[in-house]
Amino acid sequence: MGNQFQLHRRKKIRVNGFVIDASNITLAKWIFQTYPETTDNVKVQNQSLRNTYMNLLCRTIGILYHTPLGYLTEAELTKASKDLHDLTQVGFKLDWLNSKFDKVSSEKKTSEERIVELKLEVKKLVMTVSDLKVERKNEKKKLKKQPSWIHLA
Repeated sequence: MGNQFQLHRRKKIRVNGFVIDASNITLAKWIFQTYPETTDNVKVQNQSLRNTYMNLLCRTIGILYHTPLGYLTEAELTKASKDLHDLTQVGFKLDWLNSKFDKVSSEKKTSEERIVELKLEVKKLVMTVSDLKVERKNEKKKLKKQPSWIHLA
């Protein structure tokens, strides 16, 4: 059992006063290098809560930066929005991530709207093709009809 505890402890790493999952180490370092002001105003004193919020931030970044738009669900966007609000409320400075959220949300909405437009266009084209097939069929029937100037006695 002691080995399990040590193994579990090795999966956590301290970065800038936060203990985070080892899987998020590269991301956490990127946050602190690129946006060092992100955690300057964090009000939470409880270390466990601070760590939880930092891991939440890493998960939210993962969703917004690494999930392709086609796989990003409305529920995930709603949760990301709520999480960003919660993180901001406890003092995380996330203007940069809110901008990314707005961009991703807008791109997804625009893409979904365009898909609906294209589906409607395809539907119209299918109807046009169908109408043309009927017209072609009628023209072929005319060609097979006996001309009116030929009378059989």
